[in-house]
Order: sequence, then C-alpha cells, then structure tokens
Amino acid sequence: MPPDPRLERLEALRGPNKDLKLSPNVRALARFAANHACPTANLAFAARVDLDKALKGTQHEAPFGQSPFALQRGNPFEDGLRHNNYATLRQVLQDTIHYTNTAAVTNLRAQHRNMETRAAKTDEALTQILNGAPGAPALLDGAVFAKDIGGVKAHFEADAVAACQDGRIYVGEVKSFPLVDSQADPEKLSAAVAQAAIYTLLMRETVERLQPGRGDVVSTEALIILPKNVGLQPVATTKDLDRELKRAQRILDAAPRAADLADSLSPDLPTFALVADAQREERERLDAMERILDDVTHVFRPSCLSTCGLSKLCRARAAARGDLARFGGALERLVPGVGGLERLGELAAGADPAHDETPAAARLLEAAELLNAVTRVHI
Repeated sequence: MPPDPRLERLEALRGPNKDLKLSPNVRALARFAANHACPTANLAFAARVDLDKALKGTQHEAPFGQSPFALQRGNPFEDGLRHNNYATLRQVLQDTIHYTNTAAVTNLRAQHRNMETRAAKTDEALTQILNGAPGAPALLDGAVFAKDIGGVKAHFEADAVAACQDGRIYVGEVKSFPLVDSQADPEKLSAAVAQAAIYTLLMRETVERLQPGRGDVVSTEALIILPKNVGLQPVATTKDLDRELKRAQRILDAAPRAADLADSLSPDLPTFALVADAQREERERLDAMERILDDVTHVFRPSCLSTCGLSKLCRARAAARGDLARFGGALERLVPGVGGLERLGELAAGADPAHDETPAAARLLEAAELLNAVTRVHI
C-alpha cells in the first residue's frame, strides 16, 4: 500500500528533529485528553509533536519534564521490584490479591527494544495466559499494546506489570510517590489511576482481538504500587476503574483523524522543527509558532499551564487580546456572551448591552454598585 500523502504532510510538519517526536505512551494520551478542545494541540498530537520541547530556550519555555528527583527515586524503586525473580513484587501482589502464581516472569523490556516486536511478543504471552498453556508467564513486565489512534498506528509501552491470577488479568501501575499513613497525594494518585485505566482498556481491547468475547477477563480493578512512607518498601492498593474506563474510552474516541487535519493545513505553514530550532533567533522561532497558532487557532485555559508546552505563549496572547478564558471557566460562566476584558469594563460602567450580553450586564452593574458602596464606606 502506497504511503498516505496526508500523513507524510504531518511528518513534514514535525520535521526531521527526532527529539521533537512525541513518545507514544499513556502520559501523552492523558495530556491530549486535557487539551483536546485546542485545535493546535490536536494537530500536534496527530503529527506526534512534543510541544514541551517546541519552545525550549525561549522566554515562553514551559518548565515541564519529569523531575530528576523523581527519577532518582523511581528507578531504584522499580529495580527493587525486579530483584530475585520479582520476589518483592510477588509478595506485594500476594498481600493485595492473594497472588499465588509461581510461574516465570517475562521481561519484554529487557528482551526486545523494538516496539513492534514487543507488541507481537505481548500478544503471544497473552495468548498463552488466556489458553492456560504450560509455561505461560505469571507476570508481564514492559508490555506493549498496538492501537490505531486517529488513523495512525501507535505502540504504547506500559510502565506497568500485568499479573494473571485465578483466570483474571490485572494491570498494575508502578509509581514512586509515597503512600504515607495510608494516604497518597490526591492529584498524583488520580493521574496514576487514569493511566492505569488506559492501560486496562488497551489490555482489554488486545485480549478481545486475540480471543473475541473474552475481554472481561481483564479486571476492572487496578493495582497501584507505591513506596510506603519515606523508604522504598513497596505496598499496593486496589482502585476500581469503572468510571475511569469510560473516560479512557472517550479519550481514545476523541482523538483527531490525522488525515483530516492534514487536509485543513495551509500549504505555507511553518514547521514545528523551525519553531524548535535552537540555532535560530528567538524572534524567528516565536513568529513561526504564532503563525501556526493564528492559522490553526488555539484555546487557552488556566489548566493548560500544567499540561501544555505552549501554555505560556498562549497565555500571553490571551492577555493581549483581553480573552476572559485565561481567568478560567468560572468567570466565563458568570458573564456569558461577553467578548473580552475591555467589554467587561464597558458593561460594568453602564454601556448598552447587546442581546446576548443582557444577563451578564445586569450582574456586572450590580457588582459595580456593590463595589462603589463599599468604596464610599471606606472613604
């Protein structure tokens, strides 16, 4: 089959910079989910562009990336689970789900570097597990799932383990943030559960593809494996994924069709490689990025500051045009129909509202009167 010129167009838009290519992992999917209302974020996801690296070295660089302290803690924690034929991990699973499977562990990460090969080996191992074959692995470390996302095949590497127990397959997510007095950081735990849900969904789809009608052998409970207190002693907690699985399905279903996005692009659109080129003048790089934003359009919300590498630039643009969105959805809901900050001031000062501004104008006038009353009292 000849290559699709529309997909080639997206690859050309990303450019030859290999460091700019977005790694196909569940974190990327989760961040896409947070920004899927933004056309530029959709385009970057479809073109597999890592926006965290696009503005590196400029005044609008976003301070993203995994903390070196988290890596220093996380790597020894994960390595400890693998020691002595995964004895520590087996004990944690026994304590949590009464795990008794003594079969061997298949470490796909150590055995195969190529993602496509690992996806095929994951299929083979899961088929053995589903058939109850002699020698079927008890645990899979570094499973890879193939999935069509927006018309483009991607391979997602699970930094988790899959365990088979009593005919059920469990997904485990390993994280290095601590469980202190049976409590974990709510935001980090929520993110871990969301990632586990996507892995579980991918696992379930893979099982269903291998043996139709058997997807339900994948448990809807995830095992979140964390260090206890300040040390590296692991402990697991189970989390029900029913709600998160539905959300994960919506995330995958919402992925933009790459070919459709390619058809909508202007022929002279700058490349993300130009934007990320540290050898060019900063102004040239920022101008190129702003041309992409102008052509494709974008949406800024305060939540973008924690999920998108373009957020500082988009915030500056939102401020320059008086966009109320930069203050969050609560303000927009309070003053529907108002186009910007300047118009907000005009209505508060008594300007005649347009039809769709009438409800907001009444609230603004009332707020202005209250402010004036408070000001007079204090004067």
